Amino acid sequence: HDYLINCIAYHKVDQCEENRAQSININGTLVMALAKFCTLNDLTFFHISTDYVFDGTRKEPYTENDTPLPINVYGESKLLGESHIRAFAHKGFVFRVSSMFGSKESDDPNINFVEKMVHAARRGEALRVIDDQIMSPTHARDVARAIRFFIQNDVTDYGIYHACNTGQCAWYEFARAIFEQSDLRADLSPITYTEFHTRAPRPQYCSMDNSRLRQYYPMKPWREALSEYLTLKGYAGGDK
Repeated sequence: HDYLINCIAYHKVDQCEENRAQSININGTLVMALAKFCTLNDLTFFHISTDYVFDGTRKEPYTENDTPLPINVYGESKLLGESHIRAFAHKGFVFRVSSMFGSKESDDPNINFVEKMVHAARRGEALRVIDDQIMSPTHARDVARAIRFFIQNDVTDYGIYHACNTGQCAWYEFARAIFEQSDLRADLSPITYTEFHTRAPRPQYCSMDNSRLRQYYPMKPWREALSEYLTLKGYAGGDK
């Protein structure tokens, strides 16, 4: 069997608001072309989507059966991509991820939230982090492992899966865990969702239930996933 794994996305959420056409092209139209290509060539299609397809008004983790209702252009364009996979990919998997962090060869401290927090703490910057916006932090490596499992075990139960690490937390709690696990002192204080203004609105609650994926592959708790990442990066166990 042959597979196509699509990791391409225009995911700068605030920029997407001003670049609607580009968002639709990359997150929607391109996905349609790839889905058609996969069907034509009998390939299994894996596509990475997002928790931002939801509006964030729930108070319990979203399942794959919950109706998406995006509140920003990014979420709207990603939902369009999902609909193209349903329509055109005969063998298609959609893995929705949440608040992802992962290793990448880059010196940019803003590459993900964990890097941003570590670099800011080392510089002694004051950090104000939202304590009432809830999500399921996800290590990219765990998503890759889940995809590998599906491929190696020839899973054919196509459709949407919530591929996030298990559990949920607020960004403030996530930041505290980063500093605790890496033994960093940080000038950290909480702010509210309504105090934190961004160009694009964000869902306030977007934790996802990964029970469907867990039938095949168990995603580890987010604190364990964070610990693995910090160890891989050499951050855990002291400010190195």
